[in-house]
Amino acid sequence: MSMERAIGFVVGIVAAAVLALIARKIVARRGGATGEYDERQQVVRGRAFTLAYAVIMVYLAVWMVLRNVELPFFNHPSSVLVGILLSVTVFVGYSVFNDAYFRTSDRPGTYIALIGAVGLLNLILGIRHWVRETTLEGRLLDNANLMVAAMMIAVMACVVIKLALDRRSEAN
Repeated sequence: MSMERAIGFVVGIVAAAVLALIARKIVARRGGATGEYDERQQVVRGRAFTLAYAVIMVYLAVWMVLRNVELPFFNHPSSVLVGILLSVTVFVGYSVFNDAYFRTSDRPGTYIALIGAVGLLNLILGIRHWVRETTLEGRLLDNANLMVAAMMIAVMACVVIKLALDRRSEAN
């Protein structure tokens, strides 16, 4: 691992810790996380977890078969990351559309801003990586930031669509 990469790794961990502390202070200032998930939300989250687990198991089974075919994508380590991100997206999407992603006391605006910020940061880093790389394989397969940005955009889209649907149903 190069020195630049190691420094970037450490800075990333420190930045995540600082963001977690800031988020914790904001939650504490607003009275803390007073509500827990109700029983219905816990059941839905359990179904979402089961579905996400099934998605990653099917993905990994297909991945193992296609890896033996010698396709370039499936022989690259980042191909497993795609399965993980796909599974997380399924979990979040199912939870969001079944009203089980946020606790009853949570305000989704804060989460939308956080998801947007993380997605934007990963998109910027992914584009930076894209510009620096010279091969298509390096641009796509070695670009975990771009993959995470795609997942965050999908998650944010789910939350925004669900909020719009809820507002429309409240208006009727």
